[in-house]
Amino acid sequence: MGSKENFENAEELTKFSKRTLKEKDYSKSSKKAFWHALVFTVVVFGVGLILGFFLEIRESDTIFTRLINSEINILDEELRTRIIEDFEVDCKTAKDSLFNFADKIYEDAQDLEQVDKDGRLKGLSVLHKRYDALRTLLWLESRELSSKCEEEFHVITYLYEYNSDDVDVQGQQVFYSKMLFDLKLEKPDEIVLIPIAVDTGLDSVKLVSEVNNIFKYPVIIVDNDIKIYDIITLDELREMVFETS
Repeated sequence: MGSKENFENAEELTKFSKRTLKEKDYSKSSKKAFWHALVFTVVVFGVGLILGFFLEIRESDTIFTRLINSEINILDEELRTRIIEDFEVDCKTAKDSLFNFADKIYEDAQDLEQVDKDGRLKGLSVLHKRYDALRTLLWLESRELSSKCEEEFHVITYLYEYNSDDVDVQGQQVFYSKMLFDLKLEKPDEIVLIPIAVDTGLDSVKLVSEVNNIFKYPVIIVDNDIKIYDIITLDELREMVFETS
């Protein structure tokens, strides 16, 4: 009996030892899993911070590059205007130069609008102001050139509110933008399209609006004469541009 009890005790002790080892192994595995998860989380967090840092730098570089380009474009526009005046450039050459530059600025501004809409970059208000100043220069140049070179081309200036929260105004502006873009596509060599935001804090834009007795927005100005405030069709706009001039 004694030997049998000793054997049973030994067997129980062995089972207990194995169970204890399993619990220790499980505890070790749990600790390893915890530390692996912790290390993985720290690495992911660190990589996220690094990526965010570099994205911020890239964003700043992008805005800075666009600012420099807008400054160069403004200087280029002033030089172009001076050259046309001083060298008495003929209407065709002056018109081609105006159209090429206006189309380039329009495409750059459209790209900026898309970037702003997508929220890919922040702090773009100063860029909008630079482009609005540039397009105001284009408007003044086109006025002078169109009076000098009659019936060579048509100038359509579109004044809108960039920061409007009015749903009706926003809807009308989207409609105007689409309609003007479609008309420009139809007659790319006959229309200079100049959209300008009036609420970015530019005194020059405010002044030129007051001089033209414009106090309501959005408005489409055809050949510095016809002002359109209402919703019209593309056919009606086409008639106003090409048949009433």
